[in-house]
Formats: sequence, structure tokens, C-alpha cells
Amino acid sequence: MKISVALCTYNGERFLKEQIDSILNQSVSVNEIVVCDDCSSDSTKNILNEYLEKHPTLFRLYFNEENLRSNKNFEKAIGLTTGDYIFLSDQDDIWRGDKVEKTLEIFAKDSTAEGVFSDAHFINENSTKILQELSLWESVCFFHESITQTADLKKSLLNIGNFLTGATLCLKKEVKAFSIPFLTSKNFIHDEWFAFVLTDRNTLRFSTEQLISYRLHSNQQLGVGEIKKPKKALQNKRQINRLMLGFSAANSFKDAKSKVRLNFSQYQKYNELFQLHHLPIFKEIAEEMKNNFLASKAEMKKKFPILYFIRNYSDKRKGRRQLE
Repeated sequence: MKISVALCTYNGERFLKEQIDSILNQSVSVNEIVVCDDCSSDSTKNILNEYLEKHPTLFRLYFNEENLRSNKNFEKAIGLTTGDYIFLSDQDDIWRGDKVEKTLEIFAKDSTAEGVFSDAHFINENSTKILQELSLWESVCFFHESITQTADLKKSLLNIGNFLTGATLCLKKEVKAFSIPFLTSKNFIHDEWFAFVLTDRNTLRFSTEQLISYRLHSNQQLGVGEIKKPKKALQNKRQINRLMLGFSAANSFKDAKSKVRLNFSQYQKYNELFQLHHLPIFKEIAEEMKNNFLASKAEMKKKFPILYFIRNYSDKRKGRRQLE
């Protein structure tokens, strides 16, 4: 069994050593680290070459001649791996010492699994744990206790949005055959593409453990963004999760607004994907999301007619949430 890491870098000098060291110090060793650097202008390349000199049989370095940005750079890095299992890695996180071991245990227990992701906790620029009231999953509205069967992952993805952070993901090598090239858009990046293809195949699994420290800092290319008032954020995310998965009704106008807004956002996302890539399943899902949007608007109109009129009038004037 060969274990690969697909690591993408771009001006990562501040945190790169800490991340690479955490990968090197795993309880189950990795066999290959494929690094694709996206035209860094800081000392990232020098750092990578230092590691290559120390571990010449472990590292494979590729320096892009043009800036590919995150989606295409990860597509390139994953495509270049040769392992049976491929761990995706950002440049600024820290892996728990048993991340590889714990992830492979899930694959070993479930032969149908093609991808495994995990939860994480947050750290700051000084590698200090922060936002202890809020996990990575909770920040993206993913509550594993609401997932009673693997098919619920697809329901959560389509009705709420992406819950999978690529920095926590491991793939079997077979996934490359049906996931590359990535079909992405501005609002649908490689993390969500993997969630989409694997939930559609019912082969995505997860570990409830926090197997990485996910760093929040000012220079992130991608991420969950700034989180203010974590306790309130958690309460709101939990309510949205229950609302969109049908565990609770929209009994307040605030809930009704959230439901309408999220349904339209999901419709817009998959409609854009169909326009870009012409994949029939994107069109099917866009139609499903449009019907959900119309149903949630009808529900709002029935329960809160006056507020619905005001809201609808405002949306029309501003050109928001308008179907083509």
C-alpha cells in the first residue's frame, strides 16, 4: 500500500514548515509528497528544495510556469500522485499525529469507501487553538448526528451546501478516473466537486475526530472566512441545518427568509454549473432546487403575507433572487 500526499503551495513561507513537519511525523508514514507550487514569490521554493535535499526519495516538486490557482493546482497535484491513497493538504494547517492512521482505519473497515474526510479545530497564526466553541464542521453547517445513513450526505450537500473541506480529505486512487478534470465554478470549488461526485456514488465516509488543526489567518486563498460571535454562529447554523433537512419548520419570518435565500443560492449554483459544463445532472439538480425555492416562497407567502409582499417587492427592485 502506497500513501501519497498532494500538497499545493503559494507564498506559504510562514506556515509551510510546520505543516510539512506534521506530515513527516505521522504514526503511519507517507510514501510520497507531491508538491505543486503556484508561482510563489516568497521563500516557499527554497523551503521546498531544502526538504527535497533532506528527503530526495519522498518529495516530488513541480513549479508551475503560470499561476493555475487553487482548483487547477490541486487537479494537477492529485493527477501526479502514484499512491493507492491520496491525502490532500493545504500549506498552512497542521495534521494530528495519527491523521493518516485514523483515516486508513475507516477505509479498512468499509471496502466501499472511496473518500474519507474529517472534522477539525481552529488555530490562529501563532498555532494557538481558537474558537473552541465551534468546530470546522459546525462552522459550515454540518452536524454529523443528523446523518443517519450515507445517503443523508447528499441531502445535506444539495439542500444546505458544501460541508467537505479538502484539507481533511483522503481519496482512493480510483477516484481520479471519474473526478478529473474538475467541473467547478466560482462558487463550486474542488472541495465541493469531490463531495458531489462521491455522495452521488454513495462512497463518501467521514471521521468524527478533529484530525487537523485548521488555520485561520489573513492571507488565506480559500477558507471558511472570519468567524465572529462563535456561540451565536453555532446556534444559527444548527437552526439552518434543522430547517433545511426538514427537522423543523419555518415558524418565524427569519427562518422563512433563510430557507428562501438558501434554496435560491443552491439553484443558482447548479444552474451556473450546467451553463458552464452542460452536465445533465447539474440541470436536474438546478430544477429540483428551483422547485424548492418556489415552494419556500409559497410557504413564506402563506405564513407571513404582509412581510412576504414587502420582501418580494424589495427583491424585485434590487434584482435579487429572480428566476430567468
